[in-house]
Amino acid sequence: MASLAPGGNTHRIVLVRKTRRLPLPGEVLVNAGDRVSPDDIVAKISLRPGIPWVIPVARLLGVAPEELPSAMLRKVGDRVKIREVVARAEQGLYGRKEYESPTDGVIEDISPRSGRVVIREEFGREEPPISIDAAVGLAVRPRDLPQFMLRKVGEEVKRGQIIAKKGEQAAFFTKTVATPISGIVTEVNAQTGYITISRPFKEVVVRAYLKSKVAEIIPHRGVIVETPAVRITGIFGVGRETHGELKVLVDGPDVVVRPEMIGEDCKEKILVGGGHVTDEALVRALAVGARGLITGTAGYLNIVRSLCVKLGVGITGQEDVPLTLILMEGFGNLSMRQHVFDSLRALEGREASINGATQIRAGAIRPEVVVPFPEAEGTVKPEPPVDEELSRGQMVRVISDPHFGAMGEVVSLPREAVKVETEAVVPVVRVRLAGGEEVTIPRANVELF
Repeated sequence: MASLAPGGNTHRIVLVRKTRRLPLPGEVLVNAGDRVSPDDIVAKISLRPGIPWVIPVARLLGVAPEELPSAMLRKVGDRVKIREVVARAEQGLYGRKEYESPTDGVIEDISPRSGRVVIREEFGREEPPISIDAAVGLAVRPRDLPQFMLRKVGEEVKRGQIIAKKGEQAAFFTKTVATPISGIVTEVNAQTGYITISRPFKEVVVRAYLKSKVAEIIPHRGVIVETPAVRITGIFGVGRETHGELKVLVDGPDVVVRPEMIGEDCKEKILVGGGHVTDEALVRALAVGARGLITGTAGYLNIVRSLCVKLGVGITGQEDVPLTLILMEGFGNLSMRQHVFDSLRALEGREASINGATQIRAGAIRPEVVVPFPEAEGTVKPEPPVDEELSRGQMVRVISDPHFGAMGEVVSLPREAVKVETEAVVPVVRVRLAGGEEVTIPRANVELF
């Protein structure tokens, strides 16, 4: 059995494991057994996303758009080389027409509606920028080069595309400069007369998120970290992963969070409220640089106005806001549950990692507060399944649509798995809601209240 956290905390310490994974194969920077902090980078990948070539292949072959798939010699997902024949159409007495790929890349789409093919050009990871002596190519002074540019700094260009021109199109003396590679125009130098084309570059990193130990390595993709911790889940959240010291603002779970409670000493802290949080308090928390706020409830419009975010439908957690907000009771004007408030108050002063990600549709995801207890290592077990202690007569709360946030009593626990609306066959629970209605809900979509 997991041990009880000290200091009056009613939540137990369990072994929390988190998978920290790259979206694509990359480089893992740590070893199994390493100790990591929340901001430590455990894996990274340097992405050079390819530029898409959208080509009207059906028109170029002289066939109808719906005939394009049968004319293709390569399918979606295939890698192709520059000048490789990727499509062919028989023209009867006129012989055949072929289309050659204009670039190395991957076929991303073949559309029978538009007749177009999308080839995503692949870039090497370490390709250096290319500088072109455009002033010499145009026979102009370097300081005059900007007025002859057809593409501006920051714009995307493709191999062979004309990016600068002097003279009229039909004139014999017209001079042009074409780019030898695809990329982004990063500089037009009016002193040297050079144009620089760079490959797009984006570094994706995965951080540890928790003060923890690296338990496993996922080759080329990431790690699994683990730590003894108290983990508390909320109903709704906004904002990304962050961490900081817990600081309690109120004396009880029903106290409204107001701006005068938030001082300069709240900078970089995870603040804990009780009941409803006002618009002004959210604005104040942002102004002083608080990293997070955990409280009972807030109004939907409060969040939209104060944090200046547009909330997603069914899923949150990727909002670009400096403050992560976690609501323990959801929307409205409710007090935080007493035992949850007692736990957070007992944990004041400890480092917490929080994540506002919420998904209330298929595969429910809950916003969470994780408070590591590394000193308890070796004495606890992994987190139990969500329904480990579920039994008849217990009060539960629904954490998925269409009854999201509703509370009720467990009436029965059918032995056989049942097919639900999503067509999945899963273990379910029968719950009598507060209004008397009985509903069948996947066990993973309820929590003990």
